[in-house]
Order: sequence, then structure tokens, then C-alpha cells
Amino acid sequence: MACKQNVGFALTALSLAFALQGCSGGNDAPEGGGASSKEGVKTVDIGNEPIELKIWVNMSDDLFQKLVVQPVKLKYPNISLTMVGVDKKIPDLIASGEVPDIITDTIGSIPKYKDLAIIEELTPYVKKFGMDLGRINPVVLETVQRTSGNSQLLGLPISGNVVMMYYNKDIFDKFGVPYPKDGLTWDDAYELAKKVTKTDGGVKYRGFDFQDSFQFTANQLSLPVVDDKTNKALVNNDGWKKMFQNYARFLAIPGNEVDDKTYGKGMDQFLKDKTLALYVTSSMFSRLPDAINGGLNFDMVTLPSFSEVPNTTTQVDGGVRMVSTTSKKKDAAFAALSAMLSDEAQKQIAMNGNTAVLKDSKINEEFGKNIEILQTRNRLGFVKNQPAKPTVSITKFDNDAHSIMRSQFKKMVVTQIDVNSALREAEELINKKIAETAGK
Repeated sequence: MACKQNVGFALTALSLAFALQGCSGGNDAPEGGGASSKEGVKTVDIGNEPIELKIWVNMSDDLFQKLVVQPVKLKYPNISLTMVGVDKKIPDLIASGEVPDIITDTIGSIPKYKDLAIIEELTPYVKKFGMDLGRINPVVLETVQRTSGNSQLLGLPISGNVVMMYYNKDIFDKFGVPYPKDGLTWDDAYELAKKVTKTDGGVKYRGFDFQDSFQFTANQLSLPVVDDKTNKALVNNDGWKKMFQNYARFLAIPGNEVDDKTYGKGMDQFLKDKTLALYVTSSMFSRLPDAINGGLNFDMVTLPSFSEVPNTTTQVDGGVRMVSTTSKKKDAAFAALSAMLSDEAQKQIAMNGNTAVLKDSKINEEFGKNIEILQTRNRLGFVKNQPAKPTVSITKFDNDAHSIMRSQFKKMVVTQIDVNSALREAEELINKKIAETAGK
């Protein structure tokens, strides 16, 4: 019955039972659609027979039930979901003919699946289901569409991942330096880092370090790495020069230098050694409780921004869910995805420590309410900044290109080669890698 599928998320078990009874005997929705829901998706009749969908996802059983199974069950009671763990690799699942109905990965992974021709174009389903894409944060939606290419929509965004600047309060207190605040520029952060890079009592305190993956692959200036028209590197330019020089200056502060062994060790220095004052990274909630028990006294502020793009964090590379082309239950799979984008489902995602992809500010303000360690800290800092716009050029070669850029940045910092040489080498290495990949 179509009426079953309109049950809202806020219903208690008793009122849910009552609502289902009230639907008994109602007319089925016409083929191709039913009444429009208040959450931007009209209910499409997928029948009453039990439907099992398999979804490839990396998630604990508890969160799988809370964030995936329950939202779908409330809207489509006849759909059941079985988790396929990521220990089962997609190429192996393709080879065995066991590709799940739904695939979960990052937005940046879309070109990889597109190249394998195993993900469905969802625009026809959006129209069939009457899905209101206007509910989604426009930058998030544009990122998915740009990554899909050719005016396609190859997945639906499900959650975001925000980079913040964490700081050790005790180090700031030790040196009498005021705590950082939301809304800093990178120049502000640089001046702050210099003030807390000191040696005291024989202990060396570093002022700043960062996780280079997000800062380059999802960079705030929306710089592309490969031209999608020529398949040539786009890195030997002023934009990437500015990016490299911005972060390199922090690692050139006297006392804050790194070498081949200490490069990339900032997380341990922040969480375990407690000798790093400022650390830029994405959420690391799973590791923070042990660090707190070990004496870490911390908080976090918004990611510093470039003057060209104030109050802007990194680009979106959160979770996306895709329907496989091999699925024999595509309507049901899309129905499940639509349920995962309901207001209540997105609220649960936000409360459990990932940013929602809807533009409703009230939902985003629920961020982290279920994360105990955030209750006395700057929880809402995670949702203050807008994500950077997607790059104008996205290709299937980007992952390899970004890996090369990260290696070249490390080489520049550790061996102290000049930025022009680092970027020129990066350009050559990327073009060589593209030629090798294209020739396979």
C-alpha cells in the first residue's frame, strides 16, 4: 500500500501502528508517483512484497541500524537492508556478479565507479520520485553534479566531513597566549603559531601542523589538478604556488620544522605527546576519548581561510550513495536513498558527528549532540563555514594527481627545494602518470 510509505519519522510505536491501520484499504498511488511528502519526495508505489537490498558501506552495526535501516523502514516498511562490508572489494564483487544494490563511498570516488560503468544515472529517478533537490545545500549538490560530469547525477550526497583547527589549551595557557577564535585567516593562524612554538623545560612545543590530504585534495581555493579537456596537469601555476607556500611557511617557523621521519606525525604529537599547539584535520572523534583520558585539554575553531574566500572551509568530499547498474531493484534502491535524505535521517547524521547535506540551518545546528566530548566545546564551529565550491575540472586522474601533489609538497618541505621546481616536477609526474594510465 502506498499509504504505508507516508508514515513520518516522529511517530511513536503506538501512533505508527494507528497510522498503518488508518491506511488500510486506501488506494494505491498511481504508477510513477503518489502524494508529495513534506520532505521533498513523493511516495512511489514499490508494492507490498518484501524487498531486500544490499548496501556496500563501512559503518558499525549500531550506526547502520540508526542511520540507514530505521529511516528506510519508517518510510518503506517492506524494504530490508543488508550491509556488505568494505572488506569485500568492489572489483571482486563485480567479478563474482555480486555487486550490491547500493554503493557508499566518497563524492570524489564517483569517476572511478563511472569508469567501471556500474553506477546508475539518477536524474530519471529524481523526476519519477518528484525529489526536490533544492533541499540540498547547493554547493554540495553542485559538487556531486560536477563530479558526475556530462550534466549527470550519479549519486546522492548523504553526509559531509568538516576540517577544523584543534588547539591544545594547556600550551596556550603555558605561554600566556589567548586561545584562537572562529573566523581566522591563514595569516592570523601563522602569527599565532609563531607565538606557541617554543621550548620550555627541555620540551619542544611545535606551533602548527596539518593533515595534508584534505588541504590539497579538497583545497579551499577550488584549484583543479587535471584539465578535463586535454587530460594534462594543471598544477604549475600561481594558484598552487600560493597553496604550497601558505602551508610551507608554517613548517619553516624556527622550532616547528619537520624532517622525513616527523612529517605527517602531527596527530600523534597532538593527541599523545601533547606537544603540538595547533592541528588541522578532519573529525577524529574516535581517537579523542583516549586522548582526553590521557590529559589532553583541547577545543577547536573553524578552519582558517584565505582572504579570497573568507569563511570557507575545504571542498565537499563527504559520503555519497549510488545505485548499481546491475541491481534488479533500482526503484526500491532509489526509494531507500530518498528516505536517507529525509529531515529526520539527516538530523540523526548531524547529531552523530557528520554534517548534514541539507541546507536547513536548524538541522545543521543539531551537529554533534550525540557526541559526548563535544558538549562543552565549540560544537557549532563545525557548521559555521560554507564549503568551497567544486573545481571547474574533475577527472578520473585526480586521485593519482593529488597523491603526487602531496608527495611533492613533502619533498619541498623536507629537502627544501624551491616551490617552482616542486610544481614543475609535479606537472611532469602527473602527465607521465596520466599517459601510463590512459595506455592501459
